[in-house]
Amino acid sequence: MRLKLSVAAACLATALTGTAQADVLGVKLGLDLQQNSVSGDLHSTGGDWDDSYQPSGYVAFEHFIPLVPNVMLRHNQQESDGQGSVKADLSNTELVAYYELLDNGAVELDLGASYRLYSGKLNDGALNQDNLDDGILMGYVRGQVNLIGTGLFVFADGVLASYDDREISDYKAGLGWELDMLALDLAIKGGYRQHTFDVSDWGTQADLEFSGAFVGVELSF
Repeated sequence: MRLKLSVAAACLATALTGTAQADVLGVKLGLDLQQNSVSGDLHSTGGDWDDSYQPSGYVAFEHFIPLVPNVMLRHNQQESDGQGSVKADLSNTELVAYYELLDNGAVELDLGASYRLYSGKLNDGALNQDNLDDGILMGYVRGQVNLIGTGLFVFADGVLASYDDREISDYKAGLGWELDMLALDLAIKGGYRQHTFDVSDWGTQADLEFSGAFVGVELSF
């Protein structure tokens, strides 16, 4: 409840103070590939998890209408197998609504909320298999600092939820380079991503972390 109130207050404050909206309708398409290393316990049982490469893709729509948030739809594929029949699948799809608080060429700052729907399975190799089909409201923030005249930038973004029975966060940070073209802009990114999933009474009991380096591309129209 505290998280919901905080998100609502932040969005209301943004609306009252004004936002940096896009001049025209814009679309962003992005695709990341992460080298995942997995650690942690499932039903209090540890596992020797396999490393893997997992994709994440998104599409975002930004506009010039005051008070109406921009939206992004993102899918994150995150799964790993362990010894025996142990399996952890934290794949999810989320809808993000956000406002541009800053966009002055040098600094960008977005703030909003995400509704994330998990759709994977967790199997501890014994008799316990849990189907994840629950959604959760999370806070969202993204920041970027551009080195003007070079196309280089530093960025970070993430989502966070903190309740009595669950602590979930998913963030990434890194460096990028943007190339301005006639019809579109192309950005190449690389960095580190970490997804922490610590729940005790939310359809399952797990304390897992997916983390590793990633590379990605983004097209802006």
